[in-house]
Order: sequence, then C-alpha cells, then structure tokens
Amino acid sequence: MTFDIRRGGFVVQPARAIDAKACRMLLPMMPAQSQFVVAVEGEHGLVIGAAGLTPSRRLQPLAGPGVMIHVIEPCRGCGVARALSQAATAAAAGQGAKALYAAQRCQCEGPAFAAWRRLGFDLCDVVEEHELPLAEFVPRLAPLVERLRREHRIPADARIVPLYAADRAAVLQLHVDHMGGDRQSLYQKLHGEGPGAFHPRYSRVLLAGQRTVGCILAHRKSRHVAAVDANIIAPAFRRGWANVWLKLEATQGALSLGITHFHFTSFDQYADTRSFTAKLGGVTTVRRALMYRPL
Repeated sequence: MTFDIRRGGFVVQPARAIDAKACRMLLPMMPAQSQFVVAVEGEHGLVIGAAGLTPSRRLQPLAGPGVMIHVIEPCRGCGVARALSQAATAAAAGQGAKALYAAQRCQCEGPAFAAWRRLGFDLCDVVEEHELPLAEFVPRLAPLVERLRREHRIPADARIVPLYAADRAAVLQLHVDHMGGDRQSLYQKLHGEGPGAFHPRYSRVLLAGQRTVGCILAHRKSRHVAAVDANIIAPAFRRGWANVWLKLEATQGALSLGITHFHFTSFDQYADTRSFTAKLGGVTTVRRALMYRPL
C-alpha cells in the first residue's frame, strides 16, 4: 500500500482499543501499561506511527517518563514524528512531568541521536561500555591498596565480602538509590534467580562499619568474560581508596574462577572508574546517550 501524506494528511490522537495491535507492532519494547498516541493517515485511516509514554518515571535530573516514537518508513520526513513528540510532550506535561526522556539510550552521534536532536531533545548523560583485561589488575592495584593501608587511608572498620555473605536487602537499596532499577528484578538477581543473576562469589560488597557503601555486581557472560552490571560507590566514598580496593577484591575473585576480562558500563558520574579503565589498558567499545527534553 502506498501513502501520500502530503495529499491525505494525518491526525494525531490518543490510541483507541482498535489501535492496540498497531502500537504493539510499532513499539514492541513498550510495557502494556504505557500511554499511547497514534498518527492516523487521512486517505486509508491506517496507523502510520505511534508514541508511547512509560508508566515509570526517572527522578533525576528532572522527574518524567520515557518516550518511544516510531513512524513507518514510507511516511517519514513529513512531520509525523514531530507531531507525535509534541502530543507525547503535552500528555506528559499534563500529568505533572518536568521532562521527557528517550526510553532507550542511543549510540552517540548515530542516526537515532540526530533524530532526537531534531525533535528538540538534548544530551542528558552518556554511558560507556568497556572491555578490560584482568591480567594487569592485581600487580597494579595490589601495591596501591597496600600503600593505602600503610597510610591508614582505609578505615579500620571497612571490609569487603562476597555477595553471598552480604545483606542483600542493603545492596538492593544501594542499587536503587544510586542506579535505580526494578526492585523485583534486582531481588531475583541478587538471590541468584533468572537470566543475568549476579554471581555470588565474584560479586563483592563494600562495608564501612555496618553500612553497605559499595558493590560490584557481575554475571558470567561467557567462559572467560564477566559482565559487570553495577559498580557502585556511595558518593561520600568516591575518588579514593574504596574504588581501588573494591576492584582489586572483585578481580581476585573473578580470576580464581577463570575470568580473564571484565565487560562493564560506566556512567558520567563515575569518572574514577573511567580513569581506571584507561590506565589499565581497557577499551571503550560503545558510547550511548540518554536524551531528554525539559518541559
């Protein structure tokens, strides 16, 4: 079927029950509870695009839902995506949102990045994915940790334990406070359940007294690669002894199980992690952007 949007025009309206299938086909990654608007072309009355608002919201830097937008290829370049974006923005603002976020990150400077820019979205933060060989970790990190101990910079009441020996409820709360995430999914992974469950032996948790202040949570990606899902240090303990020591302990645990490389993700606020990556021969494989539009 051919479409001539310039001749027949289109309208953007809230999705109806009969549009549910089209929304699922256009936006298969959106939760069923999402709020949808659709673009309907005027000649055949068919859905040619859709936008969905996620039921969950980000809280930082501004509170607001995620949005996904998709327009079928024959109808692109005619203002459909912009109209859908405007409708989604109005719906979010009407619900008290202060910003609208792209529901999925996109590769920096890629086509999707440019498309969000055209819709008035700006860069919120950048996530980097790294591949890091572990061969140099112990000989380079162990002397640093030893020096920190000699200088009494590691508190006497600080200790690192494997995940299986930690207070997993406290680890869950640390994750939610500093990285967000779905509580039920995190609970399952912390207890070794489901795909990508955190490995209980080479995942490590940092304690200061009775407080849980850091963790490295990882799962086995392949025979020799562990994917680090979370590398969290509470703000008061960043840029110092905590990150070095936690990485050393996690490395030693992984090496004992045959892991030779860590694959992990870092966020803008983890400048110390990115610095370590560069110093220890790591490679940045992907840079992905979170796009947002303050309202």
